[in-house]
This record gives sequence, structure tokens and C-alpha cells, in this order.
Amino acid sequence: MRVIAKERLLDLAKTHAGCLPSVKQWLSTVQSAAWGNLTDIRNTFNSADLVHLKRGSTVYVFNIRSYRLIAAIHFTPENPRRGRVYIREFLSHAEYDKNTWKERN
Repeated sequence: MRVIAKERLLDLAKTHAGCLPSVKQWLSTVQSAAWGNLTDIRNTFNSADLVHLKRGSTVYVFNIRSYRLIAAIHFTPENPRRGRVYIREFLSHAEYDKNTWKERN
């Protein structure tokens, strides 16, 4: 999978104490993945969730330590390794629980 806005994610992770190594591990895992659907994602990250937004789009939420990573994923069925993961938000649990991120995505 190709991660879009990887540098933005790394910059966000640097502002949250101690989570940079976990984010780097997540990136490495995702970049070597070949996902075609939610089942494939959950085979890699069993706590990943699919969230349907009011606008009709969907995003995927990953737990990274005590943070939530929100990403849009565009699958490429004919070649799963060419799918794209778009980084949307990297939030603390408290920020995530406010649900204001849903209005921004």
C-alpha cells in the first residue's frame, strides 16, 4: 500500500510523546501490505474500524498506542499493493471521542 501524507503523519507523531516508534512501525507494516478490503486490514490490525461519515464517505480508524489514526483507503482490486492510504487525522483518545473530526473529513 502506498501511504499518502506520510511526512505529515510523522510530524504529527513527533508532537505526541513517545508514539513516533509505534507510528513508524505502523507505516512499515502498511507499506508492505496488500489490502483489498476490511477483512485484509483486520488480518493485519485486528482493532481497525470502518466508520461511515455523514457525507457518505468511509474512513478507517487504527489504534496506535493511546492515539487514533484516521485514514481514507482506496483499494485497487486488480493489484492490492497499489492501493492508497490517505492520512486524515492523528488524534488523542480525548480528541477522537469528541467526534468533531467527523465534520472535517
